[in-house]
Amino acid sequence: MLFSIIKKEFLLVGRDIHALAVLFLMPMAFIFIMSLSLQNTFNNNSSKVIKVGFIFDNPNDQLTDAGKDLLTQSALEAVMYTPGTKIKETITRDSLSAIVRIPEGYVLQLTGSSFTDKSDELLQLYYSPTAPQYLRKLIYLLINQKPVAIQLNNMMRGKIPAAEQERFSHLKFINENALYKNRAKQPSSVEQSVPAWLIFSMFFVLIPISTTFILEKQFGTLQRLKTMPIPSSYILIGKFIPYMCINIFQALLMFLVGIYALPLIGGEGITLGANAWLLLPMTFSVSIMAISFALFIATVVKTTEQATTIGGLGNVILAAIGGIMVPTFVMPEMMQLLAQLSPMNWGLEGFLEIILREGDFSSIAPFMIKLLICAVLFFNLALLTYRRMGYQK
Repeated sequence: MLFSIIKKEFLLVGRDIHALAVLFLMPMAFIFIMSLSLQNTFNNNSSKVIKVGFIFDNPNDQLTDAGKDLLTQSALEAVMYTPGTKIKETITRDSLSAIVRIPEGYVLQLTGSSFTDKSDELLQLYYSPTAPQYLRKLIYLLINQKPVAIQLNNMMRGKIPAAEQERFSHLKFINENALYKNRAKQPSSVEQSVPAWLIFSMFFVLIPISTTFILEKQFGTLQRLKTMPIPSSYILIGKFIPYMCINIFQALLMFLVGIYALPLIGGEGITLGANAWLLLPMTFSVSIMAISFALFIATVVKTTEQATTIGGLGNVILAAIGGIMVPTFVMPEMMQLLAQLSPMNWGLEGFLEIILREGDFSSIAPFMIKLLICAVLFFNLALLTYRRMGYQK
């Protein structure tokens, strides 16, 4: 019986060509327009506060005059961490622009009479994967000026032999490290636009689901199903499969647009990392949430006009506060906190975790869990509302 219900839904979906066209053409148009329009804006975005973490392998070095001098940066907000801190996880968790690790013995050499050339004994600089290139250069210059100033001061005081002074102009004080395979990777307009407008379009399955649901009520289909021994949940579950297939195909098409189509017309292309397969479970999670939300609205509204108004307005609000229309990193702090209440934001952050930060399953699991919990809530509300209609017991 469940198979027959699913077959019915596929037939209904296939007959609504206009709704299918909107679901695929709308996000594609948004991706092209927004990616090309905001390409320069995203690349030149600046941050108000540059938060940089510092890790002294030897905590005692922090107490010396040179150690304190390394931390004195008027343009940086220094955040201290203990030795052994996991750099990659900390940068993402605390929204840092970079982390500087000061190896044990570095401060002693910095204040001594000789320079080190070994890369593992230099200041170790790790950038956030979302730090734009201009910000990386700024952080490098700010961090580099301190050891240079200390060594110049030593030179002026005559603490450094002449032979060492000749090497000074060619000396390197910082070793830049790659936390990710592509260390120059930075967020771009296409990396924001593809997952953002994909999620927006997924939530717009609300319109065709509501339309078919209302038509079934008007034509008496639900009343006839009432005479059969079919659980109420089967009716709603039967609508999941066709729209889940649509959403998966949407995701595939939108990412292909970002990878291949945009570069053909002069835009930036999106690059997927080694963990690109995680896009599939993330897409499933967003899709389940979107369909559950759509089913709830479909069981509440009485007419297609109500579905269009309530569903459309709800989706626009969720998109506006969730970082779909306005990226969260340009929002003020209060709006960034508000964005975390939107399911669309959970989906977007999950996609960006995979695309930008090469996140693994454990790093996207919190977003998926929140989406699935919310989906279960909306599905049960839809089931409760559907049973109260009187069509099913």
